[in-house]
Amino acid sequence: MSARRKLFTTVAAAALIGAPLVISSPASATAPSEHANVAAASCIGGAWKYDKPSGWGYAPTGSGYYVTTNRCADIQVKPDDDTQIKLCYLKNHDPGQETCKGQVTVKSGKWTVLGTDFNNGVYFYFKFSNTSAHKTGLVAA
Repeated sequence: MSARRKLFTTVAAAALIGAPLVISSPASATAPSEHANVAAASCIGGAWKYDKPSGWGYAPTGSGYYVTTNRCADIQVKPDDDTQIKLCYLKNHDPGQETCKGQVTVKSGKWTVLGTDFNNGVYFYFKFSNTSAHKTGLVAA
């Protein structure tokens, strides 16, 4: 079992006794009749910052995960610098069912979709090819 999975299992157990593990934003609803660009703006409007310190290979750091919301059906990033990222997620919140998509080169200041068709509440994280560099940006999910 990987160190990340061991940490998740330990932290998940703590969550069962009431300790919060992940932070998610409140949902914002959009009417089905609204245009797709309004929904996209709502999705991106709820974006939050990611921060990968130098020496780490993934974000968020530690044992936590990001969590998809009902604002977006996809997971996208807007990095502060050009970088290469892999999107990894857990099927059914199970660390034994971790899946990673292929590595994507993302350009500074541009939104890039890393994965589509995600349900609300999926745990995910980013793997970075450059572990020595500090990486920051925005994520919408």
